[in-house]
Amino acid sequence: MHSAVAALVAAFILTGPGSRPEATPSFQVIVASGNPATTIKRQELAQFFLKKKSRWSDGREVVPVDQTARSTVRGAFTRSVLAAEGMEHLSEVESFWLQQVYSGRGTPPPIKASDKDVVAFVEANPGAIGYVSAAAASGSVKVLTVTE
Repeated sequence: MHSAVAALVAAFILTGPGSRPEATPSFQVIVASGNPATTIKRQELAQFFLKKKSRWSDGREVVPVDQTARSTVRGAFTRSVLAAEGMEHLSEVESFWLQQVYSGRGTPPPIKASDKDVVAFVEANPGAIGYVSAAAASGSVKVLTVTE
């Protein structure tokens, strides 16, 4: 277990603190094409990514996937979505996950290096949910509408 914790800490250190982009880029929330959802509330989306809620309405397990801390789309996602859970900055999210890992209560979502990697992950995992740059979603995944 210690090596798993060390690997997670190393991953946080290697991805580094997020930089605040000058302009907030838009993003799209994506799921596998077979997922019955078409919309998602911002609060529920935040709970999925913080693993405070783990099941879709049909009972299937939710598998969130993040992008690297250096990704501008992750910064936009954090400010727009995770702020619903009181986390407006990447450093707050990283602190949350370090506390979860050290206390044995959970592990953060897997981190992918690019929009393309997130799309591939979502395609391969029926319960997955991710976010990509506005122009990155392909016909092989479904874009959800985020509501208040």
